[in-house]
Amino acid sequence: MRFEINGSEVYVTTGGKDHQERNPWMVFLHGAGGSHLAWSQQTRSFAYNGYNVVAPDFPGHNLSAGDPLKSVEAQADWLAAVMDHLSIKSAILVGHSQGGLVCLDLSTKRPELIEKIVFVATAAAIPVNNMLTSTAEEHEPKAKEAMTSWGLGPEAHQFDNTVPGFSHIGVGLRVMDLNAEGALPADLHACDDYAGGIEVAKAIKTPTMCVMAGKDRMTPLKFGKQLSEALPNNTLHVIEKSGHMLPLEYPRELNDYIREFLNTKY
Repeated sequence: MRFEINGSEVYVTTGGKDHQERNPWMVFLHGAGGSHLAWSQQTRSFAYNGYNVVAPDFPGHNLSAGDPLKSVEAQADWLAAVMDHLSIKSAILVGHSQGGLVCLDLSTKRPELIEKIVFVATAAAIPVNNMLTSTAEEHEPKAKEAMTSWGLGPEAHQFDNTVPGFSHIGVGLRVMDLNAEGALPADLHACDDYAGGIEVAKAIKTPTMCVMAGKDRMTPLKFGKQLSEALPNNTLHVIEKSGHMLPLEYPRELNDYIREFLNTKY
């Protein structure tokens, strides 16, 4: 699906299904350097099981035009505009890494848009190594290689994963290569600059779930647990063998946790 926001074309995947008025909405938000492709194992699954699915490419990422947004706050404002354009009154948000920060910021600006939140391999703050940021600015391909290496767990590096015939390393590099030049450093700066997430988390009233990765070297588990502890109405799950790219590394497990969360009455 394509449309315009602020004069630039936006692409969102619907998981291959047309939206139905009666179905609840799910919005999947990718992390730094990612795109809707990060959710390839989730979007079709939920779209074909009764949900209206939206997984946008943020500006400058894959099929969305425009300059990459340089702050989490700007990304949250853009997301609100996307949801308003699609007449989404309330949705289940699923945010991976940087996408989780966007969920936090949106909760302070437009809480009425949020029914529930699933935080995936993220934290209330995501400080970025200065060397990675400078490398992304000076030699973006090298930074992509580093992030792909750090972002995957041990089993993904050995091609011993739950998606047969799927090279996580190859896919990770290709996904980032599809983005506009400068998208990765913009994302890294946005993550590094975002502050106040713990206080924001404490104020969230809607039900939340955190699914964190035990082998996460990009956003270590201890920081994910800090987010989980700050959320007032939260459930925590840890997939011990997964690295940071949890939606691709352990899609069945993540999808099962999400379904359980969606089916729980609060």
